[in-house]
Amino acid sequence: MEIPFDKYCGDAMMEEYLKKGGSKLSLSEIYGLLYGTLAAPNMVMPSQITSMIFSKEGGDFESMEEVKEIMGNLMSLWNIIAGWKPESEPFFYPDIKYPDTSEGLKQRIKDNSSLFIYFIKGLDIGGTIEDDFSEDGLNALETLSKANALLLKYAELFEMKEAEEGKELEKTSDSINQLEGVVADCIARINLGLKEARIRVAEEMRMFADAQKKALQARSTKIKRNDPCPCGSGKKYKKCCGLIH
Repeated sequence: MEIPFDKYCGDAMMEEYLKKGGSKLSLSEIYGLLYGTLAAPNMVMPSQITSMIFSKEGGDFESMEEVKEIMGNLMSLWNIIAGWKPESEPFFYPDIKYPDTSEGLKQRIKDNSSLFIYFIKGLDIGGTIEDDFSEDGLNALETLSKANALLLKYAELFEMKEAEEGKELEKTSDSINQLEGVVADCIARINLGLKEARIRVAEEMRMFADAQKKALQARSTKIKRNDPCPCGSGKKYKKCCGLIH
């Protein structure tokens, strides 16, 4: 998926903003967090995410306008990921340029693992439980966990074989490419597998809001004792909510 840069500053600039703001999270961790919270059944407010990204002490910003600019770009990234259609669009990773060296490959492995870890954190923040997943979503979650374990294993083996750097670098890089494809597929399947849970929670919230609205109307309107109760129970007001008012 190509990010619309007319609405978002781009990942390279966002990394600079994060450094300047003294962010506690890397760009890969933020991507993972957004993918996770937006897939989760319960709504997560942007303020919950920004409080995790930046420290209370604040960053080294030059002006309030610069603060507004970074927050605006974070919300643009939030909306871009929220608009992702996993059933028809490819998954996209942060656009980070890694040097073609052993250090670059180690950082790439670390970032991929961080994205996975914060994706799971995002699901947790959104109140995801095992019963929310479809069967395929649970299978994808298990595969995702195995892919992360394999990533960490590659990092360990790569450290041991670094003496054969050139040959090992190419071999490990190919393996990471394959694992990134697995991770992308798993996150898409998990998102789709939680769709019914998201719909269910949204409907529950709508019904709760309707009930609250009716209760408020009942309190602000004079109801006769023999009128139907506004809660929808089918009883007379005097034998239902009128008993507690």
